[in-house]
Amino acid sequence: MIDKRSERKAKPTRADRRMLRNRKALLDAAEKLFAEKGLERVTIDEITEAADLAKGTFYTYFNDKNEIAQDLAQAIRCGIRDEVAVAEQGIHDPAGQLVAGIAVCLRAAAVFPARAAVLARMYSIWLTADANREFLLYKDLENGYRSGRFSFGDLQIGIVLTVGAVQAGINRALQLGEWDSIRTLALALSEAVLRGLGMRGHEARAVAGKVTDRVFAKEFQGTAGQAS
Repeated sequence: MIDKRSERKAKPTRADRRMLRNRKALLDAAEKLFAEKGLERVTIDEITEAADLAKGTFYTYFNDKNEIAQDLAQAIRCGIRDEVAVAEQGIHDPAGQLVAGIAVCLRAAAVFPARAAVLARMYSIWLTADANREFLLYKDLENGYRSGRFSFGDLQIGIVLTVGAVQAGINRALQLGEWDSIRTLALALSEAVLRGLGMRGHEARAVAGKVTDRVFAKEFQGTAGQAS
């Protein structure tokens, strides 16, 4: 038998709902501002003004600007990670899996440009071990080097190469702003990364083309939705 009193206690109170709304308002405001100006140029005053909240309210949820940036980056990374996991389904080649991750990140510039812009601006966070694992980047590169699929450099060089290419690619995709142009960019960039990791040109082109087409196809049902 269900205890109705326990059930009532489990329901969020008005204060709980207000806390959730305020936190979301701060994160939404930070996302927009970080995308427009970058982390370094945004102040807490600007975040609270954009969220229409008192400055003191900010410190109820976050200790400083870096903490809200980390929370925001974590949420965006988790969304991208889930998208990449969908894109990698049925792909067992580490090279194809890596291309899926690159294509998903650039696709985000068309689907959620503000979030993609935040990702591109937070380069230092991308290079942390946790970020690498959340993006599945570490796993894909590690498997590629272990299997001999990638032959140039080592794992750390592969991470820097791929992260730098994706960051620059997202920035360029945001400038392009058009679905087909971003798809073409994702294809070229994926091929370039695979070549940089030591794959032969014709093979890199074939893998990049097959997987990029899959991620940008209308039939692809990623967690971020479809382009309009």
